[in-house]
Order: sequence, then C-alpha cells, then structure tokens
Amino acid sequence: MDGTMEQPKIDVAERIADLALAEPYERALSTIRGYAAGLLDTGYPRDELYRDFERARGVLERREASGAEEAEDTVMDVMDFLAGFSSSHMKL
Repeated sequence: MDGTMEQPKIDVAERIADLALAEPYERALSTIRGYAAGLLDTGYPRDELYRDFERARGVLERREASGAEEAEDTVMDVMDFLAGFSSSHMKL
C-alpha cells in the first residue's frame, strides 16, 4: 500500500441534481455551468458529461422535490450550453 487514499467516486448526475435544487435558477445556472466547465477542464469526456446531465433529469423526476421543475429547466439549459445551442460566451 502506498499510503494514498482513494478518492470516493462522485456520481456526477446526482451532484448536478443536487446543485440544481440547492439554489434559485440564476445562481444554479452559473454554479452548474461552472461545475461542468471544471469537469471538462480536467479531461472529463463531453459525451459522457452530456449523458450525466440526461441522467440528472431522471434523478430530479424521481426525487419529486419542491422546485424540481425549475431545477430541470436549469439542467436542460446547461445541456444546451454543452451542445452549443447558446450564445458564444455561454458555450462549454
């Protein structure tokens, strides 16, 4: 054993759903976009990240939490940024 601790694996879809529910739309949009940009900067595959966003929508539907509809809108808007369906300064 080399003395290093293995980092716990984060479920990206669950994390996205958590972030979407944690704040109102405008702040959540910025937070989630920043989270996605950070993942992409570390080499996280874009197509895998898009699939994680799709899964996050399912997570939100299953949770049936208060604000889930607004949270899903936020997730879908960041998916648009990933796909390039946004103004140039918001694309990921």
